[in-house]
Amino acid sequence: MEYENLRLDVLTKLIDERGITCKNKKEVIIEHPQMDDEGKYIGGTSYERWEGRILVGIDLKNGPHLIQMGKLVEKKEASYKGLYASDRIYFISNQKLI
Repeated sequence: MEYENLRLDVLTKLIDERGITCKNKKEVIIEHPQMDDEGKYIGGTSYERWEGRILVGIDLKNGPHLIQMGKLVEKKEASYKGLYASDRIYFISNQKLI
């Protein structure tokens, strides 16, 4: 698809539908869907407060964060929540990832 020919409002709607977060510059908005089409886009890690702890959502393509969370699970500082949604796997932790 040729994203360069699309209007800005159409591009914004497209990235919202795909769950892509980026700056609102047309050049950046064009770049991110192209990366997503190629399988190179890695979504950010989400953090939400949940019962006094942190619910951490990690994109499955984000290898470094998955490894770091795996080490926290081994140390019993985090636990697997058993949730998978919007291309993220969720854990419960006492701390944010670095």
